[in-house]
Amino acid sequence: MVEWPGEVPGFTRGRKTDRYRRVGLELDVEHERYRPEPVALLAPLTSLLHEREVEDAEDLLTMTAQVFRAVAAVGFRQVDHWEARPGGWLPLPEAAHTRLAEPVAHLVRALSDPAWASVGQARRFAARLSGPDRVRLDIVVRRVHRERVHAVSLDLGGRITRGSVEDLVARIHQQLPLLRATVAAVESPIAASPPVRRR
Repeated sequence: MVEWPGEVPGFTRGRKTDRYRRVGLELDVEHERYRPEPVALLAPLTSLLHEREVEDAEDLLTMTAQVFRAVAAVGFRQVDHWEARPGGWLPLPEAAHTRLAEPVAHLVRALSDPAWASVGQARRFAARLSGPDRVRLDIVVRRVHRERVHAVSLDLGGRITRGSVEDLVARIHQQLPLLRATVAAVESPIAASPPVRRR
């Protein structure tokens, strides 16, 4: 499902173990088929939005929550930064054990704070999450429109394998009807360590 560039230095097609320092992805959602899935965890989010009369942001925040659910399933649970665009930086969630609170739970809790009123006018929502092995994930989710624009952009930094990228996209595809996932940037292949010679 992931479209990798044909000519990436050091990239060998079919090897899921190839490692990179950075991988950028653009995900296109099939707008006609996008219907926010009724998920029990997202119910408080929808009711909060209606209470605050920010229905305009419902698609944006529901899609953000669906992406958060997907990335949390592969270990991206710690929120390092998030912001509404326009609107600016938003308060970080309170520290919690990663097994007790996922990004969606933090998002639902945070929306009860008046500081989040700017989300109602937002066109994009951006977040940086930390994951396993000190890999960071930058996410930008855009409102669903019929224009040809990427709905979700992902940027992974750290030690990333091709296989982990494909697993991440597969998880998101379980939440959103993706048309395509394209690798837009791949940087710095990390050479495999040479075998240790025994004397």
